[in-house]
Amino acid sequence: MSQIHIARVSLVLQLTVPTAVYAQHLAASPEVVGGELARQVDEYTRTNRLGYYPPLDFFRRQGGIDPELIQAADDIAWFSAQYARSEITRRLRSVFSTVAVEAVTPQAFSMPTIRPSQPNALDNLTRHYTPDTLRIELRVSMIHRDPEAENMDRLAVRQTLRMLGTGVGTVEVINARLV
Repeated sequence: MSQIHIARVSLVLQLTVPTAVYAQHLAASPEVVGGELARQVDEYTRTNRLGYYPPLDFFRRQGGIDPELIQAADDIAWFSAQYARSEITRRLRSVFSTVAVEAVTPQAFSMPTIRPSQPNALDNLTRHYTPDTLRIELRVSMIHRDPEAENMDRLAVRQTLRMLGTGVGTVEVINARLV
């Protein structure tokens, strides 16, 4: 007689919310906000001769760029996070016994890895500061009969990509591990 086992898998995803979702729900375009943020941050960085681009929280405390622009990015990032949480939970609930979104971090508020001296720095900075890309940490569990659970993380990745593949946006699995 086989026993039932529960495999718990921790997943880290990078998700980009589609532009069509913003067109339906928001007045501001993430691309426009990201482009203007990048332009103002680049101007500040070059004026102050910094060798790096600071994260947006630096400008929230320090000033130097339009605070309403940072607030617009904050609002879009909040909407993106809520959309991603609800879509991930709704779509993955049918294939996993539990789905828990543990953290959602907008890429726009992380430290850019781009340097002012790099080629295409402004274009890359625009992509970074566009508040439509999120890093999502979630924990899923699934019930199985096989006592060997070493491949369950790969199965979780396949199931996640299959269920989130259409309509949610661009999804990339950054990390998956058994917990």
